[in-house]
Amino acid sequence: MEAADLRILVVEDAEMERWNRTFLGRAGTTTVISFPEDETGKTLPSRLAGDILLSARACLHRTRSWPCSEEEKVFYFIVHGMLHLLGYDHGRGKAGADRMRREEIRVYRSCLKEGRSPI
Repeated sequence: MEAADLRILVVEDAEMERWNRTFLGRAGTTTVISFPEDETGKTLPSRLAGDILLSARACLHRTRSWPCSEEEKVFYFIVHGMLHLLGYDHGRGKAGADRMRREEIRVYRSCLKEGRSPI
Protein backbone atom coordinates (compact mmCIF):
# COMPACT_ATOMS: atom_id res chain seq x y z
CA MET A 1 0.00 0.00 0.00
CA GLU A 2 1.57 3.23 -1.14
CA ALA A 3 -0.55 5.97 0.41
CA ALA A 4 -2.83 6.73 3.31
CA ASP A 5 -5.31 9.48 4.03
CA LEU A 6 -6.61 9.26 7.59
CA ARG A 7 -8.59 11.64 9.72
CA ILE A 8 -8.92 10.71 13.40
CA LEU A 9 -11.39 12.58 15.57
CA VAL A 10 -11.55 12.02 19.32
CA VAL A 11 -15.05 12.63 20.68
CA GLU A 12 -16.83 12.47 24.03
CA ASP A 13 -19.09 9.52 24.84
CA ALA A 14 -22.31 11.50 24.25
CA GLU A 15 -21.25 12.37 20.72
CA MET A 16 -20.07 8.80 20.08
CA GLU A 17 -23.49 7.55 21.24
CA ARG A 18 -25.15 9.76 18.60
CA TRP A 19 -22.84 8.51 15.84
CA ASN A 20 -23.32 4.90 16.95
CA ARG A 21 -27.11 5.23 16.90
CA THR A 22 -27.24 7.19 13.64
CA PHE A 23 -24.82 5.15 11.56
CA LEU A 24 -24.81 1.70 13.13
CA GLY A 25 -28.28 1.61 14.70
CA ARG A 26 -26.84 0.67 18.08
CA ALA A 27 -27.59 2.17 21.48
CA GLY A 28 -24.85 3.45 23.76
CA THR A 29 -21.28 4.48 23.16
CA THR A 30 -18.53 2.45 21.54
CA THR A 31 -14.77 2.67 21.29
CA VAL A 32 -14.30 3.36 17.57
CA ILE A 33 -16.32 3.82 14.39
CA SER A 34 -14.63 3.85 10.99
CA PHE A 35 -15.93 5.47 7.82
CA PRO A 36 -14.03 4.26 4.75
CA GLU A 37 -13.51 6.81 2.01
CA ASP A 38 -14.51 4.23 -0.59
CA GLU A 39 -17.42 2.03 0.44
CA THR A 40 -17.80 -0.11 -2.65
CA GLY A 41 -17.30 -3.27 -0.58
CA LYS A 42 -16.49 -5.27 -3.71
CA THR A 43 -12.70 -5.20 -3.42
CA LEU A 44 -10.10 -4.41 -0.83
CA PRO A 45 -9.16 -0.74 -0.88
CA SER A 46 -6.01 0.17 -2.79
CA ARG A 47 -5.04 2.64 -0.07
CA LEU A 48 -5.85 3.30 3.55
CA ALA A 49 -8.33 6.18 3.50
CA GLY A 50 -11.19 7.35 5.66
CA ASP A 51 -12.30 8.74 8.99
CA ILE A 52 -11.94 7.18 12.42
CA LEU A 53 -14.08 8.39 15.32
CA LEU A 54 -12.67 7.46 18.68
CA SER A 55 -14.01 7.72 22.22
CA ALA A 56 -10.84 7.83 24.30
CA ARG A 57 -12.91 7.43 27.46
CA ALA A 58 -14.52 4.21 26.18
CA CYS A 59 -11.13 2.94 24.96
CA LEU A 60 -9.52 3.57 28.34
CA HIS A 61 -12.44 1.97 30.16
CA ARG A 62 -12.26 -1.15 28.01
CA THR A 63 -8.49 -1.50 28.59
CA ARG A 64 -8.32 -0.36 32.22
CA SER A 65 -6.52 -3.56 33.30
CA TRP A 66 -3.78 -3.29 30.63
CA PRO A 67 -0.37 -2.47 32.13
CA CYS A 68 0.60 0.24 29.65
CA SER A 69 0.23 3.94 29.02
CA GLU A 70 -3.05 5.60 28.08
CA GLU A 71 -1.53 6.49 24.71
CA GLU A 72 -0.75 2.84 23.99
CA LYS A 73 -4.27 1.83 24.99
CA VAL A 74 -5.89 4.38 22.68
CA PHE A 75 -3.45 3.50 19.90
CA TYR A 76 -4.75 -0.08 19.95
CA PHE A 77 -8.17 1.23 18.91
CA ILE A 78 -6.67 3.40 16.20
CA VAL A 79 -5.19 0.18 14.78
CA HIS A 80 -8.65 -1.40 15.12
CA GLY A 81 -10.22 1.46 13.18
CA MET A 82 -7.56 1.30 10.48
CA LEU A 83 -8.24 -2.39 9.97
CA HIS A 84 -11.93 -1.62 9.51
CA LEU A 85 -10.94 0.88 6.82
CA LEU A 86 -9.02 -1.92 5.13
CA GLY A 87 -12.09 -4.17 5.07
CA TYR A 88 -11.65 -6.26 8.22
CA ASP A 89 -14.94 -6.97 9.98
CA HIS A 90 -15.32 -8.69 13.36
CA GLY A 91 -19.11 -8.52 13.11
CA ARG A 92 -19.48 -11.23 10.48
CA GLY A 93 -18.76 -14.36 12.44
CA LYS A 94 -16.03 -15.95 14.47
CA ALA A 95 -13.62 -16.51 11.57
CA GLY A 96 -13.67 -12.81 10.62
CA ALA A 97 -13.37 -11.76 14.26
CA ASP A 98 -10.42 -14.09 14.84
CA ARG A 99 -8.69 -12.90 11.65
CA MET A 100 -9.13 -9.26 12.64
CA ARG A 101 -7.95 -9.85 16.21
CA ARG A 102 -4.77 -11.60 15.01
CA GLU A 103 -3.99 -8.73 12.64
CA GLU A 104 -4.74 -6.11 15.33
CA ILE A 105 -2.30 -7.74 17.71
CA ARG A 106 0.35 -8.19 15.01
CA VAL A 107 0.20 -4.54 13.90
CA TYR A 108 -0.10 -3.17 17.43
CA ARG A 109 2.90 -5.14 18.69
CA SER A 110 5.01 -4.23 15.67
CA CYS A 111 4.47 -0.52 16.38
CA LEU A 112 5.39 -0.53 20.07
CA LYS A 113 8.89 0.17 21.27
CA GLU A 114 10.95 -2.94 21.83
CA GLY A 115 7.99 -5.15 20.93
CA ARG A 116 6.49 -4.51 24.37
CA SER A 117 2.79 -5.30 24.43
CA PRO A 118 0.15 -5.77 27.13
CA ILE A 119 -1.75 -8.15 24.84
